[in-house]
Amino acid sequence: MIRRNPTLIAMSDLDVQDVRDVITKQKTDATLMMKMKRMAENPTMEKEDMDMLDQLKARYGDREKFTGPSAAGPSTGS
Repeated sequence: MIRRNPTLIAMSDLDVQDVRDVITKQKTDATLMMKMKRMAENPTMEKEDMDMLDQLKARYGDREKFTGPSAAGPSTGS
């Protein structure tokens, strides 16, 4: 097998910051998914569950303003 040097990609400081932001978002989403999994396994609502619900509303509440219920699926009007 022939081994070659890795390809280097020139990145600016803004590119590096964008990558860091994406990684941070992925970590927070993973944490949120773990909390959601625990909540699904134990359906009783606790203080931590209410905090998670508030986090979900804060993160995804803005999207609902723009998409609204009409964007949820295709139109079925005649």
